[in-house]
Amino acid sequence: MQPAQDQQYSLKHADDNITETTSGKKTIEVSESTFLSPDYDENFSTRGLAILVQNFDPGCPHIEKLNSQCNELMELLQSYEYGLEIFGNQIHENLTKDDLYTLCSSVAKEIDNNEYNYYYCLLFVILGRGSSGIIKCKTDTGNTEYAELSKIMEFFQPQNCAALALKPKVFIVQTMEPKDPNQADDVCTCMRDYTKERKQQRIPRESDFLTYTSDEPCYLSENKFLNSIVKTLEDEQKTWSTQSRRMNPIPVTEIQSLLIKININLKETYSKVPYTTSSLTRKMYLQKRTF
Repeated sequence: MQPAQDQQYSLKHADDNITETTSGKKTIEVSESTFLSPDYDENFSTRGLAILVQNFDPGCPHIEKLNSQCNELMELLQSYEYGLEIFGNQIHENLTKDDLYTLCSSVAKEIDNNEYNYYYCLLFVILGRGSSGIIKCKTDTGNTEYAELSKIMEFFQPQNCAALALKPKVFIVQTMEPKDPNQADDVCTCMRDYTKERKQQRIPRESDFLTYTSDEPCYLSENKFLNSIVKTLEDEQKTWSTQSRRMNPIPVTEIQSLLIKININLKETYSKVPYTTSSLTRKMYLQKRTF
């Protein structure tokens, strides 16, 4: 995978195409109205592609409840109101670092090589142990290794996945050490040592990325971060369903507004508000608008 390079844009006449050239290798053509629009282009057959990763240890306490919440999240995203396609139609569980990078590579290649299914957006959800910017993974031999969020995002930059250029790419990530009285004390020490030794990785700042990350420790019996996401999505779904019966056009929710509502839910439970880093250049909506 090549390192990120500057993106170049060239603008033609009003009725012509705009050509975006990335690192001299790939060319993407979009209309001028799309390029200059305050909103992301919604004229796609599929609302979006979601990738769900649950990387908690399968032997940890309360894993069944966590799996149930993850399944609820997947069903919500697949519902009529949200209409996202789930990659592999499954939640990817307990991945090694290589498995996680291979998954990202497969997703990027499928998007880039598919001539017929074009997506409005990419949503990548990772729930697991770790620290800010790093995801803890188990090896096949039972050892520990760490995947970098910055490297995961690299797969979906325009120079590596041209089909996602000028499209919103949202990463919702929980990386923390569970609060567990039975947890060994050396786990956090190992994490601190890795964080200290690793080279600092800059999260990509290319346009059209949004990251929403939480590294607050929590009890897995009550994962407030995941609970708040599911609750907020359910509330929005109910609002759309109720108001659509008497309103036209149907109301929709912009992604930043949704994250604020999740933050409010977390604040009400005395939880740490997640970090948001956004380089989105347009408004992104969770539901296709009727206006």
